[in-house]
Amino acid sequence: MIYKMFTGIVEEIGKIRKIKENNLVIECKKVIEGSSIGDSISVSGICLTITSITDDSLHFQLTEETKSKTFLGSEQEKSTVNLERAASFDKRIGGHLLEGHIEGTAVCKKISILKNSNEVIFETDKKIINNIVEKGYIGIDGTSITIVSIDNNQFAISLIPLTMDITTLGHLSKNQIVNIETDINARYIRKYVEQIMKK
Repeated sequence: MIYKMFTGIVEEIGKIRKIKENNLVIECKKVIEGSSIGDSISVSGICLTITSITDDSLHFQLTEETKSKTFLGSEQEKSTVNLERAASFDKRIGGHLLEGHIEGTAVCKKISILKNSNEVIFETDKKIINNIVEKGYIGIDGTSITIVSIDNNQFAISLIPLTMDITTLGHLSKNQIVNIETDINARYIRKYVEQIMKK
């Protein structure tokens, strides 16, 4: 079985040209190169399959589950998305492995502009909080990020200038919704421990 995985290293910021009912059209330049119908693309962390390709755009079809669990189903519109093609394992992995299976969303509660970075605090539900650890990885809109701290149902991250320049996270605003995927290893370890505790 071949698994399609991503690294959380964003290749390009794409522009949403159309999102209507179950159809999504994204304008892009780099990611479209070498892509074919049927390929998987991480669209702000969501693993989507290309259904058609035009000169400058990739077309996708959304499921009801995708719309219910991601910002694509919210009333809050986004004009840009992070894009990444599926990982090639003959190359170095710079981030951490992501499946492109979004677990839920988080809300940006506070942005603090510091000297060399921005600290951002997000709020999410307890199910997601239970699957993250301080200094561990998390996928935010398809971007591999390290968690700085956790406090109840909130967690903080630090964004360096490079990340802000090459991803949509550089344009975050208060109350903005982002897609979340926790570290797959943390989820499996938690599930294993819970099963052991039940015995």
